Amino acid sequence: EPLSVHSESASRHLVAACLDCIVRADQRCLLFSSSSFQQDTRTSSSLPKLDLHVIPVWQKGITGKGVVITVLDDGLEWNHTDIYSNYDAAASYDFNDNDPDPFPRYDSTNENKHGTRCAGEIAMQADNNKCGVGVAYNSKVGGIRMLDGIVTDAIEASSIGFNPNHVDIYSASWGPNDDGKTVEGPGRLAQKAFEYGIQKGRGGKGSIFVWASGNGGRQGDNCDCDGYTDSIYTISISSASQQGLSPWYAEKCSSTLATAYSSGDYTDQRITSADLHNECTQTHTGTSASAPLAAGIFALALEQNPNLTWRDLQHIIVWTSEFDPLANNPGWKRNGAGLMVNSRFGFGLLNAKALVDLADPATWKHVPEKKICIVRDDAFQPRELKAAGEITIEIPTKACAGQENAVRSLEHVQVEASIEYTRRGDLHITLTSPAGTTTVLLAERERDTSANGFRNWDFMSVHTWGEDPAGTWTLKITDTSGRMENKGRILSWKLILHGTSEKPEHMKKPRVYIPYNAVQNDRRGVEHMDDMMEVSRKEVPS
Repeated sequence: EPLSVHSESASRHLVAACLDCIVRADQRCLLFSSSSFQQDTRTSSSLPKLDLHVIPVWQKGITGKGVVITVLDDGLEWNHTDIYSNYDAAASYDFNDNDPDPFPRYDSTNENKHGTRCAGEIAMQADNNKCGVGVAYNSKVGGIRMLDGIVTDAIEASSIGFNPNHVDIYSASWGPNDDGKTVEGPGRLAQKAFEYGIQKGRGGKGSIFVWASGNGGRQGDNCDCDGYTDSIYTISISSASQQGLSPWYAEKCSSTLATAYSSGDYTDQRITSADLHNECTQTHTGTSASAPLAAGIFALALEQNPNLTWRDLQHIIVWTSEFDPLANNPGWKRNGAGLMVNSRFGFGLLNAKALVDLADPATWKHVPEKKICIVRDDAFQPRELKAAGEITIEIPTKACAGQENAVRSLEHVQVEASIEYTRRGDLHITLTSPAGTTTVLLAERERDTSANGFRNWDFMSVHTWGEDPAGTWTLKITDTSGRMENKGRILSWKLILHGTSEKPEHMKKPRVYIPYNAVQNDRRGVEHMDDMMEVSRKEVPS
């Protein structure tokens, strides 16, 4: 059940499994109650044990207290029994109707239920015998109603930049149309809002932007062409099914940072949460359901250490996410810093306990000041590309060694490129680091027949996180479609290295991977086609 709101709305929606942190009175799930903090009620041990390791964090008394999250979506039923006690009016607004009340519009043909479902995952009240319990059940949650209408750059900017010294975390499950042919990112105003939040939000520590990675898998889409998840400022979250597999709706890209559970095959369980009319749902789905789970986990980390910067949190996510429960999927590679990474899952499944433990203010050392080194060739001349051809660009760099902005330990890497091509979806772009890590920056998209190419588009990757960028990088652009009429040229490029001049303290010793969750029933089925599209996203011409 992925994305769809109504024709003029923007949003991503999807699916999920039963977790230790989103709980229902059901024979297949883990229960939370005052009398039993954790009870495994699976009817058979052959059923997979799904665990984001939230309960050990609750047992330490960390439940999201003092942390404010707002959900940028289609509204919030704030008087819902399972949400009201944690509702924060100061984290809420309606930018569709321009008033302070984010209450959703009830419409029998298309109820605006998505925001309420996402908020429930984060902050449903504990021990009230209602729908379940939120990951951060003592946090405060608000709603920004901004998807129920024409979504403009100004509305996006107002939502992304809402009350940044009160709101700690922004959770968003929307973006460009996941139709396999759209290329779109934040407009000028929205980009400014991201930058302001990073620089000034949370008293200068930086707003936390959590973004669903997208649901266009069935359309052959990939999030390389989604400028929201591709941003260095957002934490892009993908999904894993209860079988520990990549769901049918999931997109691949090099910007995904980590993964949470959601639904997969049509027989799989989905996420339980609050629903409209003070009801509950057991069918919340997609990367839309994964991102709020992540936002709740990050709220636990911010309660543990309110002084974490936006970059501290990204480092902690990279260093504690686990590939072991997702190891049966193809595509895993070990980068030059010894980190396991995958274009479907980022650095792996979120581990709330490990994340919160690493964030402990008694031991956590803030990451060093961020440096940006830009590598370009001012003498570069446009180069022609045809079908069955290849452009290879070797980029030697000292990574600004000897300068104030020297980078010796990488975070994000961007390739900003302008490319003309007669059929954009046939292009394939890879970047290989000096350490030998090859990353797909752009995969083919069969439905993208546009001749518009890319104009100063930032392809972003986290796959070389922790590597030393000094040496020769290799950028390759190919077209193996067999459509011999294709032609174009690369007009310009630059390599942007984000990182630090010294290795962060926690990275001075190698990452140690340990077994995580044992997932049985490693199988795949076929999703029903009618389990599709619950919330549509804005449609903007590519």
